[in-house]
This record gives sequence, structure tokens and C-alpha cells, in this order.
Amino acid sequence: MAYMALYRKWRPGGFDELVGQEHVSRTLSNAINTGKVGHAYLFAGPRGTGKTSTAKILAKALNCQQGPTPNPCNQCEACLKINAGTSMDVFEIDAASNRGIDEIRDLRETVKFAPAEGRYKVYIIDEVHMLTMEAFNALLKTLEEPPAHVVFILATTEAHKVPATIQSRCQRYDFKRITVADIEGRLQLVADNMGLEYDAEALRLIAMKADGGMRDALGLLDQCAALAQGRLTVEQAQGFLGLIGRDWIAGLVSAIGQQNGAEVLQKVAELLQGGKELSQMLGELAMYFRSMLVLKAAGKRDDMDYGGSPEELARQAAAFTQPRIMEAIRRIHGAMAEVKWSPQPRITVESALLELCQPDIPAAQPAGGKAVGGRAADGYAAGGGDEGRLAQLEAKLAQLAAMLQAGGAAPGAGAAAAPVQGAPAGGGVPAGAAAPVAAEVQSLDDGNFQKQLLGELSAMGAAPAISCAEKCAVLSVTDSQLVLGCPTVMLKGLIERVYRKKLEEAALRVSGRKLRLVCRLAEVVQRAAEPEPELPDIPPPMDEGDGVGVDMSSLPPPEQKRLQHAVDFFGGDFIEPPED
Repeated sequence: MAYMALYRKWRPGGFDELVGQEHVSRTLSNAINTGKVGHAYLFAGPRGTGKTSTAKILAKALNCQQGPTPNPCNQCEACLKINAGTSMDVFEIDAASNRGIDEIRDLRETVKFAPAEGRYKVYIIDEVHMLTMEAFNALLKTLEEPPAHVVFILATTEAHKVPATIQSRCQRYDFKRITVADIEGRLQLVADNMGLEYDAEALRLIAMKADGGMRDALGLLDQCAALAQGRLTVEQAQGFLGLIGRDWIAGLVSAIGQQNGAEVLQKVAELLQGGKELSQMLGELAMYFRSMLVLKAAGKRDDMDYGGSPEELARQAAAFTQPRIMEAIRRIHGAMAEVKWSPQPRITVESALLELCQPDIPAAQPAGGKAVGGRAADGYAAGGGDEGRLAQLEAKLAQLAAMLQAGGAAPGAGAAAAPVQGAPAGGGVPAGAAAPVAAEVQSLDDGNFQKQLLGELSAMGAAPAISCAEKCAVLSVTDSQLVLGCPTVMLKGLIERVYRKKLEEAALRVSGRKLRLVCRLAEVVQRAAEPEPELPDIPPPMDEGDGVGVDMSSLPPPEQKRLQHAVDFFGGDFIEPPED
């Protein structure tokens, strides 16, 4: 006899064997016991969670010779045929390959006939969301009022793609992901029945890798059992599943906690030499930090899927504050997204890990004032990240207030800042314009710098840049930057994206040093007063009766039409030419 895969051999035979879906099995069992079986069901949930198995159990429960019963015997002819897939009253339809209106029309024709052997005809439509809209419409009436001997069971992994008109005609049951503990218990039962020796941790790794799907877990166990030589060990499971391993991850976390960038880079090099995937490493690292976060927040490890021994995890968590762990998880998730599109994934991962080692991420500071890893905690104490940040801000504000009272300038400042062009008399700056930090080096009252800047742009032949710069105003010029006030967001973005290099080159020619262009949004940009241009002499209006003599009959039709439009727009009328 051909070998049967474990997920087929260990398919649940009754509601009591369903794992992790007690809310579904209990409801359906009560419906069968009370005789309140619906005519249409919708089973929705992730893959491998028991939707099709539950549909077959329901079909057996309705057609078992001992039933209808919530506990089919799996021994009678009806149950055996349904298990073997040869029953003439149970139809399994794959909607992915039978998704058209013609297949649904054929189904509607067969529905009207009575069952051949059992009490009910059961139609199981798998992946029902793959049906076309025309097929759904053809199924509506039959699904709403089928014959009394027909039960429809629709299964899907994407319930949002099933039309609301279909869902409203069904009783919906949502299947949830199976927990790691439930999958691990089922794997132990299967492994014991197979006579397979195993390490408990190896089965736990398989359960975690299955991601809530029992079918995936049994498939992985099937493959690992073929790999094992006498006993399934943790090392064999890690190698087959492509896992990095808790010991390696723990060493990396220790290096990060000690802010040892050299060791972090060395461990990444070891990982790549071993042929491991960087994305897998990031995922396991995030799970390890999550275990430390749970330990710090809740003080227990019941929900830790990737934690080592409690002592080891507590020792690792002592090097991190809770805010630092959360920031590390956010940065790791960002690196996981970047790796998918990065041309150099190694550089992306190394940069992210070295960023976690930087001192600006708050490190835990034990009692006694000595920071973990030999570095200061930047004002953060264990469990008090927000308080430390507020203390720093209050200290800086107090320092600034003292300097203002003493009439001094900020540290590092040179000459007094020149007044911002267009600023109000009270000394404020235009809305959206930041106060300059460095010392001003040029007076801007007469707009001399802007005139020279426009002149250099003209000499460079940068006409488009001139038209943009004319609409702006130079707010300040410092030792290192040129601050330009822009009246609109659109103009600010255009200058920053397109004309930045031209303006910086012109500023270099004017000032003799390299200036970085900084654009600020200003509500009002005032310019130096310019003399109003003299208006040309306007001839006096024509007296009534004056006009231009035009012989309309001598003009071609298109010219006559244009002239008529001009008269209609500007006013006036045609006059007869004087007779000679």
C-alpha cells in the first residue's frame, strides 16, 4: 500500500478530535442534537485550521447509520465511503478549477434529485471565493431555498471576497489559528503513535514554524521524521526548518546589550558563512525581544514563544529598559521591510543592528549609577525613560532662560543675528520660518544678496531658477547656510527637488563659500520697494462715430468670424464706410 502523508492519515474523524476549534465543534454538535441543522454554512479561516475536515465530519454526522449524531462511528458504510471520498451523496467541488457559471448550472440541476444512499446530499465547495460573479449570482436562489435534503458547506481562506449576498444566506463560522501549545500536543500524540523518539523542544520549533496551521505542522513533522536518525533532535529540526537557533540569537542580543558593534558584525558574518537567511534571523530576533518585553511587562513567560530559560531571559532583559526593547522591535521590523527590496541586504541588516548598539537608544541603569555595558544611560533609568527625557528638556530650558536673563547669546554664536527680511516690528519671524542658529554674516535689509543671487543665476543661464527665486525672499545668510523664504508649499518643493544645485552654485559665487540651501515656508514674503513702472500713454477714447473702416465683404469668411467675435467681446458695432 502506498504511503499516506501524516496530515491525511491523522485527519480528524469527529468533532471531539478537532484541535483548537472548540467553538465550532460545540455549536455544530448542539445543532445536530437539537435537529437545527442549517441548509448552508460558510467556513472561513486561515489555511490548515480544519475547515474541510469539519465539513466532512458534518457530512458523516448527517449520513451516519447511527445518526444523525455529533459522534459519527467511522465504521458504517456511509462513514467509510465519505472518508474514502467515494460517497455518491457528498460532493467536493474545487471552486478554483470549477469557477464558471456552467459548472454552477450543472450543480443546480443535480440538487433537485434525492440522495442515493444517505439522508442528505452535502455539497462542499472549497475556496468558494474563486467563483466568478456570474457563478455567485447563479447560486443565489438555490443557496437561499435548497431542497430539504441538501446542505451546502462553503469553505474559504478569504471571506472578504465572498459577496455579502452569499454570506447573508449562510451560517458563518470563523476558524482561528491554532495555538502553539495545541499543535505541540497533537504532534506529541502523532509522534508517540509513530514510535518516533524526539526532543520536546524540536516539536515546539515545528509547532512555531507552522504558524497556526495543523496541516503545515503535520507536513513538517513528516519531513523531519524522514530526516531523523533514530531520534529527532533540536539541531536536526533547526537545520531542516532553516532556523537560526536560540543560542545564536541570545549571543547577538548580549552583544547589542553591551553595545559591542564589532561582535555584532562578527556574528552577522558567521551567519552568512553558514548559509542562513538574514530575514529569518531578523524574525527570530524580534521574537526574542518580544519575549523579553513580555517578561518585563508581565513578569511571567506563559505567552513567550521564543524565550529560553527564565534565568537566561531575565539576565538578558536586565540590559534593556522597556522603551529600548520597544524601539528595538520597531527598528527590526523596519529592517525586515527594507531587506525585501534592498540590493544589499547585508548592509541593511548590519546598519540596523549597529543602530541598536548606539547610545541614543536608552540603556538600563541599575541601582548605583553605573550604566550597563560601561556607558551612560543618557538620562534614562530602568523603567523611567519618560522621566529621564523630561529631566533633560527641563535642564535645557533652564539653561536657555538663564542666558536670556543675562543678555547672553547661545554657545557658539558669533555676531548678532541680522533681522529677518519681512519680519514684523515685534521681532518675530514669518510663519513657518525657523530662527537661524548660526551667526549672520551679511545684512539683508536692502535685499542686496538676493539681487546678486539673481544676477549670478542670469549669468549662468538658469532662467527657470530665476523665475522661482524671484518669487521668494532671502531670509538669512549664515556661515554655512542660505535660508530662503517660499510663499507656497509647491514652490518650496520645486526648489528643493529641482533647482537646489543651481541656487547653491550661485550662492557660492556671491559669497565665496559653500552654503547649504534651506527653504522655509513663509506666509508673507516682502521684497524691497521698487519704483513703479511708468504706464504708457493711453490714447483718449474715441468719440462716438469714430471707427476703423473695414470692408467686411472683402474679407474671407474666417476673418469675418474672428472680427465679429472681437466686436462681441470688446463692444461696439460695425459702421457703414463713408461714400466717396
